[in-house]
Amino acid sequence: MHRKKWVALLLVLVVFFAGLLVELVSGSYDELADNPGFSWDENVVSGSGTGKIVQLFVSGVISGEQNSTGMPSMSQLLTEQLRRVEEDANVKALVLRIDSPGGEVVATDELHARISRLKQVRHIPIVVSMGSTAASGGYYLATTGDAIFANPNTLTGSLGVIFNLVNYSEAANRLGVRQFAIKSGRFKDIGSPARPLTDPERQIFQTLVNESYSKFVDVIVRGRNLSRQRVLEIADGRVYSGEQAKRLGLIDQFGDLEDATRYALSLSGESEALIVRYTDQLSLSKLLFSMKQYWSNPDPLGLSRILERESSPKLLYQFMP
Repeated sequence: MHRKKWVALLLVLVVFFAGLLVELVSGSYDELADNPGFSWDENVVSGSGTGKIVQLFVSGVISGEQNSTGMPSMSQLLTEQLRRVEEDANVKALVLRIDSPGGEVVATDELHARISRLKQVRHIPIVVSMGSTAASGGYYLATTGDAIFANPNTLTGSLGVIFNLVNYSEAANRLGVRQFAIKSGRFKDIGSPARPLTDPERQIFQTLVNESYSKFVDVIVRGRNLSRQRVLEIADGRVYSGEQAKRLGLIDQFGDLEDATRYALSLSGESEALIVRYTDQLSLSKLLFSMKQYWSNPDPLGLSRILERESSPKLLYQFMP
């Protein structure tokens, strides 16, 4: 009899979850797409008291694009986490752990603006801890810090902008492939991979790069209190080690995440505080949403994204060896 009860319970659970999956696939759970992934638990790493030191992590390429499952981009997630920090009066300092080669100019600049807004609204100290790589756009974000910690072997620098264009015109000519562009203006097909880049087109792209580069120089000048001339001398795109960056005034101290967190606590005015991280709140609905996105993905290998990147060039604050 006892066994029959367990079998019956199991059948009920199977039917329940099967119903959820059917409804999910049929689209009745589309409301999950409105705000997926924007919920976190506060994970207390250590410490005590009512005040909080929040550790936020900038990991990987900075992008405003959603991933292949349709979940929010890294930029969106960090923006919402920064909003949570801003709205929590108990947060007394922020530690940004950056392990990133940089990424898209727009996404990087938007995050920089969001962090700067946090400083203006809350007036809390921000300390940056660099991981193995904090280059280009990663360093762009680091300039918001009141202090920057790094390892002597951290790869940083790569201060500049890159704009890549793929061109297959010679290969197309050899294969007898031709593309005809019926356009409304002289530059409407600027950067077309099917023909060589003209000098006027190159100058247009160079102007865009120069504008973004000038903005990069500006944030370093303001964030690091260096002269513009000095920044122009060192911002030639090369990468620096942590040792070199310290000599150049690009970072302040050597140390790891714990060292940066202790320093943030000393700046916060608190004698003790909770060290907090935001961890993703796992839920059945989120899991099912991800499964739905995967099942309905017509390109599970991500080939379309590779082709899209090649055909849709972007201005990048990114270290690209």
